[in-house]
Amino acid sequence: MIKRISVEQKGFTLLETLVALVILATGMVAILLLFPVTLDRQRINTQRTITTAHAQSELAKIQAVGTSGNFQQWLEENRFQAVHESDLANPFIQATVVSWQPMGEVNLGFYRVTLGLRLKDDSVEYFTTYVTDR
Repeated sequence: MIKRISVEQKGFTLLETLVALVILATGMVAILLLFPVTLDRQRINTQRTITTAHAQSELAKIQAVGTSGNFQQWLEENRFQAVHESDLANPFIQATVVSWQPMGEVNLGFYRVTLGLRLKDDSVEYFTTYVTDR
């Protein structure tokens, strides 16, 4: 006796199962490819947050000093500083550079101070503040 399979039987064929697995695998690969991009973006955002906080701290020190007698001395001492490898507080910063220039035609005690940070990936970020003795 030959057993006939009725058309009304329910279930998946092998072809349908393979197509579903291919679609599932494609979706999983697409999701897995996003992880390295996301991790890289997170690293960049962390780097920018830390360097910005460092720059704000340094610029606050500059503003706290003001243009008193210590201002020029502080600028000379901090003109260029290489960050040591043992300094874990700034793991992304390679070196800092401070430059300044008097504002206006006549030096009236108003300076523009620029802090440059050379990062470990050899990019440079600049931050600017203004300092006055008034």
